[in-house]
Parts: sequence; C-alpha cells; structure tokens
Amino acid sequence: MQRNLKHFVITMNKIVRKEQFSEKVFLFEIEAPLIAQSRKAGNFVIVRVDKKGERMPLTIAGADKERGTITLVVQQVGLSSKKLCLLNEGEYVADVVGPLGNPTHIENFGTVVCAGGGLGVAPMLPIIQALKAAGNRVLSVMAGRSKDLIILEDKVRESSDEVIIMTDDGSYGEKGVVTVGIEKFIEQEHVDKVFAIGPPIMMKFSNLTAQKHNIPCEVSLNTIMVDGTGMCGACRLTIGGKTKFVCIDGPEFDGALVDWDEMFKRMGTFKREEQEELAHFEEHLDSVNDSSAIVTKTTDVVMDDDPTNDTIEVLTDHEAEWRKALRASMKPKERTQIERVVMPELDPVYRATTRTEEVNIGLTKEMAMQEAKRCLDCAKPSCMEGCPVNIDIPSFIKNIERGQFLAAAKVLKNTSSLPAVCGRVCPQEKQCESKCIHLKMNKPAVAIGYLERFAADYERESGNISLPEIAPANGIKVAVVGSGPAGLSFAGDMVKKGYDVYVFEALHEIGGVLKYGIPEFRLPNRIVDVEIENLAKMGVHFQTDVIVGKTISVEQLEKQGFKGIFVGSGAGLPNFMNIPGENSINIMSSNEYLTRVNLMDAANPTTDTPLNPATNVLVVGGGNTAMDSCRTAKRLGANVTLVYRRSEVEMPARLEEVKHAKEEGITFLTLHNPIEYIADEQGAVKQAVLQVMELGEPDASGRRSPVPVEGKTVTLDVDQVIVAVGVSPNPLVPKSIEGLELGRKNTIAVSEEMQSSRSEIFAGGDIVRGGATVILAMGDGRRAAQNMDEYLQKK
Repeated sequence: MQRNLKHFVITMNKIVRKEQFSEKVFLFEIEAPLIAQSRKAGNFVIVRVDKKGERMPLTIAGADKERGTITLVVQQVGLSSKKLCLLNEGEYVADVVGPLGNPTHIENFGTVVCAGGGLGVAPMLPIIQALKAAGNRVLSVMAGRSKDLIILEDKVRESSDEVIIMTDDGSYGEKGVVTVGIEKFIEQEHVDKVFAIGPPIMMKFSNLTAQKHNIPCEVSLNTIMVDGTGMCGACRLTIGGKTKFVCIDGPEFDGALVDWDEMFKRMGTFKREEQEELAHFEEHLDSVNDSSAIVTKTTDVVMDDDPTNDTIEVLTDHEAEWRKALRASMKPKERTQIERVVMPELDPVYRATTRTEEVNIGLTKEMAMQEAKRCLDCAKPSCMEGCPVNIDIPSFIKNIERGQFLAAAKVLKNTSSLPAVCGRVCPQEKQCESKCIHLKMNKPAVAIGYLERFAADYERESGNISLPEIAPANGIKVAVVGSGPAGLSFAGDMVKKGYDVYVFEALHEIGGVLKYGIPEFRLPNRIVDVEIENLAKMGVHFQTDVIVGKTISVEQLEKQGFKGIFVGSGAGLPNFMNIPGENSINIMSSNEYLTRVNLMDAANPTTDTPLNPATNVLVVGGGNTAMDSCRTAKRLGANVTLVYRRSEVEMPARLEEVKHAKEEGITFLTLHNPIEYIADEQGAVKQAVLQVMELGEPDASGRRSPVPVEGKTVTLDVDQVIVAVGVSPNPLVPKSIEGLELGRKNTIAVSEEMQSSRSEIFAGGDIVRGGATVILAMGDGRRAAQNMDEYLQKK
C-alpha cells in the first residue's frame, strides 16, 4: 500500500498499533510520515475510514517522526468512529489528511492549568508537553465519568508538575467534575492561563470558571466538518460576534468569545440522521465490499471511412487538399441556411428524479456532421479569439464534417487537456461562440460546444483513445498544487513538454471543482475520470491527501528537487451574507451542499456522510453554482425556490442552466434578497425573511444595482437554505508560502506570464482570479505552462 513518488515514499495509512483503553475507547498509531514530520501541538487530521466513509476530524494526540507515525485516540460514538474502531493492526485507513488547523500558541506564560475532559486528554497531551518544554509550570486536570475513561495518565504525569484526577462517580481520584479540579489549582496558587479540551459543555464551564477569576481560557473546538480546509463552511461558528471557520481560524479560540449555545445546537445538526445510519450499521459495512463493476458507455456510432493517419499538421492545415475540397463541396450561403442543431435532452419530469443521468443526451452522428457544415471555415477564424486554450476550432469541426471523428478529437487534445469536460460545462455562448461569424449575419452561432463534446465522447466511447505526442524526458521535476481545471491543464501541457509532473491534491479524489462542485447530471464523474486517466497515461503523477503548505511545504518540495511549482488551489472559501440567523442548522454554503452530494454521495443511503432531508429548500444566488444547487435539491425531492436580488436578465448563470432549472420545476423569485433567517427551538432554520428589491443604476459590473423597496418584505417557510453567493480564494496555501505577494482577498498576484513574486512559482485559475470559469482556469494553466517552460529552460 505504498506509492513511490521517487523522492517521496508515501505510506498509505497502515495501522501499526491499536490499544484499547476501555470498552469504546481505542488508541491508533497510524503510518503517516509526512504528517508526523509537520504536525504541531493542536493540529488535527481528517480521516476517511473507507471508500464510502465520511470525512471525520480527529485531533492528533502524538507523533513519532522516526517511525513516521501519528497517534489518534477514538471513542465509538457514531457510524464512522465505530467503523474505525473495528479496524485492527495491519489494516489500512483509506485517507488521512493533515495536519490541519492552527497549532497551539506556545510560550512561557508562567503557570498554566491544562484541563482534559474524557477523550480530550489525548489532544491535550501534546499541548501539555509543548508548554512544559517552553518552561511553564504545568498543572493538569484529568476528568472522566469513571476510572475507565481516564486515559494516558502516565504520559500526562511525565510532563506535568502536578495532576488532579476527577471522576463523576468517584471511582478514581476525587469525586466531582473538571471545574472542581480547576478551582483547586486556582485557589492553590496564581494561574496565568487555562487550556481546556473535551466535550463542549465541559469547555464552556471550564471557561466560566477561568473567567470568574479573570484568567484567559483557551478552548479547542471539534465541530462538524466535511473537507477540513475551509472549503465548505460546515464548521463555522460565531466567535466574538463574527463568523469564523474552525478549520481555518481555529480550532483554538478564547473561550470567552465562543457562542456556546450556537455551538451546542450546531453539533446536533445531523443527530437524527446519524442515529438512523447506526441502525443500519451492517448495511454500511457491506456496501464497502460492494464490487459492482463501473459501467463503461460505448458508442454505436460508426465512421463511414477508415480513420485517417494524417499528422496534426495536416489535420490543422487550412490549405490541406481535403480541407479545400470540403469548402468547395457547399457554397457558404447554403451553409448559412442550415438551422442550428438542437441538443437532445432527457424529459424534464423524468430527469428531475435522477441525480446521475446527464440532462443533455448528446448529438447523433447525423446531427454533428450537419452542424459541422454550418462552419464557414474562415481564413481568419474569430471564434478562436474567444477560446482561452486556443483550440483550433475550424480544424476540429471540419474533421467532423468529413466524418473523421477521431481526427477531430486529436485536434482538440492538441491544445486542450479536458475536451469532454469543456464541451459540457464551458460557457461557449460567452467565449468562442460569441465570436462566431454567423452572429454578424443575424444567425445563431455554430454549436461549437456541442461538437466538441461529440468528438471527445466518440473517441472515449469507441475505445480508440489517442495520446498527444510527448517530448523526450528532460529530467526536470515540477509540482502542481491542486487538481482542478487549472492544475490539470498545466500538468497536461508540461508533461507534453517532457517534464516530470507531480500533482498534489488536498481531497481524496482528483478533479477539484469538477468532482465536488459540478453535479453528475451536468458532468458525469466517469467523464472526468477518463480525462484524468489520460493524463496519467501521459506520465502525470497524482497524489491525493496532500496539502501543500500543511502536509509538506514549498521549501520541502524545492529541497526534493522540484524546480517549478504551479499553484492552482482554487477559490474554495465560501462567502456568506452575514445576516441574522445565518448560522442556523440546515443553512449551508453551496460548496458544502454540493460536496456532500457530489463528492461524498450523501444522498446514497449506503454511504456514511449525512445530509438532512428537506421539504422546502431556498437557494440564494443567480450563478451556475446556484443552478447546480437548486437542481440537485429538486432531484432529492424538495420543493425549491431560487431567490436572486436582481432580475433574471442580470443572472450570471448560463442561459441553458436557467432554462433547464425552469423546465424542472424550480420556482424563480427574482428581485428578492434574504435579510434574516428565523430558527426553531432546536436551532434549525424554519423561515427566511426576504427584502423586496428594485433595480437602480448600473454598478461597476454594468449590471443595474438592486435597491431595497422600503418597508416591503416577504417571509417564506423553509427547512433548508443553500447560500450560493460566490467564493473567495482560500488563504491556506498562499499564506503558507514565504515571500509570496498577495492581491485582493488573498489572491496570488501574478504577472501577464502567470509568474508570482517568487520566480519559481506560477499560479492560475481562481486562486488568481478570485472566481472564474473552467475554461478560463484552463487557459491560465496553459499560459503558465508555456511561460514556466521558457523560464526553466533559461536557467
């Protein structure tokens, strides 16, 4: 279970030691050499037990750099912890990623009290050790319901000046709760600071005890998480009156600033769902061993002629004999009279019930060849000016017209690493098709996107996948941070130039936003997987569960011989509106919602990631992500209302997505904007208060600004809200790189050549733009590859 990355040998999370502390509490020592090297006191990891498991945060209780292991202490509570506790020495955990969160701030405070409640003693241990090493007088309080739950006592005593043990039932140490022990130490001597880790209620009262004596108290919050890197916002809490992400801003906070009541409620978000999952525990175990074969779609389309062996130069030569003959076969006027093809689609009523069946069915052979005839094969094709990855559009279309579909795919792949993806999700109407000559004649543009998809799909489904020409290996290693469209495009171009390319992905699957953000009814995972497999066949190396800046630093990569680094880590930090009630239960960012459904398959009853069922869903926003969210919620059985503060004309979503959403029964409520959410007694959202808006003068984007209509509001009954109002660049990677100049909102500042303030580091996609389309990110990746190649060849 190892992947050899030449200088890296990353062990795949083998359990080397398991120790049972009590009936339901276990210690695991797991091989994770990179995490063991980089972890500090207070860090946590995200663990996924198996391929259908959820992503579960666990604080690191210790690490052995020489053995390359980390220690986790786990209590059987829910489904995932129970599955983990069933594993034994010699078995493997599917994914362990970290270290995450900010480490504990360690200094010589003077005298500190370290209070660990139950399992909280395990994450407190490295903090105790670090505080002692910094010269503090350490007074430790260990508390549990009974003697069985007092763990790691010997190790705590080794680094503590004094220890008090408290048990609820008096079976060991003194009878009483943790605060009794804290009070004893405070009465005994002057205390400068208190640290508390354990159940939320224990931390709240530890903090109140410290506050009573005007002593600061640091608490470590263990909240609900999905990704653990700031991408979803599931862990958000109100700290000091402001919303903070525990995984990015924490996990440690001043206990006096924590909204404890909100935390208690949010921790119960999925309580009912988790109880139901535990009731079907055996089914979850059985599902992991389900070896059902993945269905590979094949085509019944047959080319009329044998595949051509023409070189890419001939396939793209505007003056090639076959091309001139094609132009002469039909007059331009006849071509302009052909009606634009209409994409066949699944029936709206049916498709609104299926998450994984693609809405757009694809063109038939006859449709594609007829549509290709509409292309006038311009000598100076303006359509190419609108393509960020410089696809030779007329050349691939003319190859379709002559029936050479494999040749068309070859032309596409000459400049695009992801043609089947782009043919589905790129906004061609705003890119290449917006420059089509047909528009000047008041005719619809050639359906370039549909044809791109047709060629890419034919190649894949025919089984005749070709790989681009690869230059001889030059022995130069380059690293790619992130496996989204920018990173994959960069990797594809660099491997073609002969570089040794390694892609490091923070999540457990390759693909970035293509996997977690776009639903399968728009972009099936199998399509993305094939594109990734093609890159792997070309020689690109992929490694999941590695966060550059956390698991391994840029400096470590450079020491391992990487001469160039491309950062394409995306803009994964979700925006919220910061309105009253927004942290109520069942209010999620679109990132969290789509990640749960798309990446974690939460709607599948045999997977472990929970998702509360909903009847009335409100989706806030007007972009493609909002459309993806509302259409997904519809497929999960909800009545869905989309609310947008401007009119439909100003919606940034693709017209096709708006059309599909309406056909599927989504209610559009434009010129409305949420201003407050109202929760029930359990803290779950039950109503949304919407401000009625009207359009004022245009803003900087050219769109008319929405203005509140004074005194007019509408209240809707809702039981789930999905906030899709944009994303910001995740600071996790940029802020970890010394000397890197940042732009607005933690974007990476780059030159026209996509080069950062550190000459060996290039960047592109959303981490530079702050939010853009797949094709623009791919264009950045291509430009960065070209310029990094020139930079490295000069060195």
